[in-house]
Amino acid sequence: MPLAGDNLRLSVNAFFVTDGTRSVLIDTGASNVWHDPTMGLIYDALDEAGIDRAHVTDVAITHNHEDHVSGLIAPDGSEAFSKLERVWIGAGDTTVFTGRLEPIRDRVVPVSEKVAINDWTTAIPTPGHTPGHTIYDVRSGTGHLLVWGDTVHVPTLQFDQPNVSWEFDGNQSQARAARATLLEQLTQPHHFVAGAHLDSPGIARVTPSGNGYALEYLAPPIG
Repeated sequence: MPLAGDNLRLSVNAFFVTDGTRSVLIDTGASNVWHDPTMGLIYDALDEAGIDRAHVTDVAITHNHEDHVSGLIAPDGSEAFSKLERVWIGAGDTTVFTGRLEPIRDRVVPVSEKVAINDWTTAIPTPGHTPGHTIYDVRSGTGHLLVWGDTVHVPTLQFDQPNVSWEFDGNQSQARAARATLLEQLTQPHHFVAGAHLDSPGIARVTPSGNGYALEYLAPPIG
């Protein structure tokens, strides 16, 4: 596994998806809540990509952990997305909108069942990692992109051995079952995965390999 000093190195990714007219930002990173200079860089990344934060109206959150939801609030305490209209999140995870995130609460849309959030993105509850863990199936003429949050944390281990669970999975048996279902789905043609903790750039194909799976990144991993 890749290490940084004596620590496990994990990427923390978010994904901006657009059809040229409408868009959705899936997850928002950690902002400054972890006080780590390698975290909270989503605002710089959006700037680099030429994306005006003021144009972000919809944010979809995979689950309520700090490294996914905290970026809704900028380090200076202001709302990071001034035109925000909706925040989609699993119904079991909505209690996170207190304290620092309280100003966003009135725009939260709880997801309790499979539901379309726009013409080409569907929210699908996948509880296990958290009670409200949710994936987002993004469809186009090319196929399906499953943005799967924390279904896998350690890609160098959990694709080869998908039964291995992470200690932060709230319900490990549920998380394991969700991972097995999604991995099998991803072996179908024209299916791709976008993972919060896959190595950057975080988008890949999945193929069967022995008793597990292999991961083929769409571009060489960075870092």
